[in-house]
Amino acid sequence: MPQPFFSIIIATYNSERTLGYTLKSIRQQSIDQNELEILVVDGGSTDSTRQIAAKYSADVYDNPKRLPEHAKAIGTSHAIGHYILRMDSDEEFSYRTQLQEKMGFLRKHPELKMLLPNRYIRGRKEICGICADYMNTLGDPFSYFIYSTKKDKYETYHKNIVSEEGKFTIMKFEPNDIYPLADSGTSALSLDYMREKYPDAYDTIEFICSAYDTIIADTHLCGCIRDDDIRHNCSSSFRTYLSKLKFRVINNIFHKGESGFSSKEKFNRNLKPKKILFCIYALIVPLPILDSMRLSIVYKNPTYLLHFIYLYYICIQTALLGFIKITGGKRRNNAYGKQV
Repeated sequence: MPQPFFSIIIATYNSERTLGYTLKSIRQQSIDQNELEILVVDGGSTDSTRQIAAKYSADVYDNPKRLPEHAKAIGTSHAIGHYILRMDSDEEFSYRTQLQEKMGFLRKHPELKMLLPNRYIRGRKEICGICADYMNTLGDPFSYFIYSTKKDKYETYHKNIVSEEGKFTIMKFEPNDIYPLADSGTSALSLDYMREKYPDAYDTIEFICSAYDTIIADTHLCGCIRDDDIRHNCSSSFRTYLSKLKFRVINNIFHKGESGFSSKEKFNRNLKPKKILFCIYALIVPLPILDSMRLSIVYKNPTYLLHFIYLYYICIQTALLGFIKITGGKRRNNAYGKQV
C-alpha cells in the first residue's frame, strides 16, 4: 500500500457516545481517503466503541493500560503515515477541507514538523454542558494562568508569528519563550522526522508526552491555520469537569514525565517562576474572583464566573494528593472514559 500522508490516532474507552461523530467527520473530509489511515487504540471498551470503529474502517488496537498516553504510544508504533494527528474520541473537524489544507501547508513548508490547531469550539448541544465553553477556551485555571491563554492559538501566540500568507501562519519560538500548549486537538507531528531523529524513543511514553516541546526545541517552528477549529463534544457537566481536573492533578503529581505540565518543565526554565506566581495568585483570594468576573465579561458568558471555584478545587486536590505522595502513598488514574 502507498504510504498515507496522515495517520490519525484516536484513544478510546467506552466512547460510543461521541466516536461516530469523530470518525464521520474524518471520512467526510475532502482529502483523498488513501492519504489517511485511522488507528483506534481501545482501552477495553464494554460498549459499542469497537463496532463503531469497524463501521468506519478504522484499524483497532488494544491498549491494556487504558490511559490515553499509552494509546498514543501504541498508535505511534503502528502508524505508517508521514504525519500523525492525535485526535480525542470527542473531537470533530469543523469543515470538510481541513485535512486538505493541512497537507498542502505542510508540503509547501517542509521545514515545519508540526502544526497547531487554532482552537476548540463548542460541540453538539446534546452532549456539551455548563463547563464546555470554559474548558474549550482556557483548558483549566492552571493552564490559563501559565500560558496566558486567549480565545485561540493565533491570538495567544501572535507575537511569535514570523510569516503569514492569508490564514496560513508560521510561528517561531526562542529557547526562553514558553512553548505553546498543544497536547491534543489534532496537532500534526512529523512521524518521518521523529523516526529519523529519535529512532529508539519516538514511540515511548516519555517521548510521546513531550513530543511537541521536543520538536519546537529542535526546529523553533510550528505552523497554524487561523480557522482550523475543532468541535469538542466534551462531556462537561460541572461534576465531570471536576473529575477531569482531578485527573490532571494526579498525572502532574504522581506521573511526572508521562503527561501534563510536569513533562514540559524541562524545556523551559520560565515555567517554574510562573508556577510560583500561580500559587501567589491563588493565595490572594480577591484576584481569582475578580478574574472570574473579568473573564465572564470578556467572553460574554456567565459560566466563566465559575473560574475561581475550579481554581480552588485544583488547589485543594493538589494539597491533598501532595500530602499523600510525601507520606509514601500512590495514586493511579482510573477515571478516564467514565461518563458522569
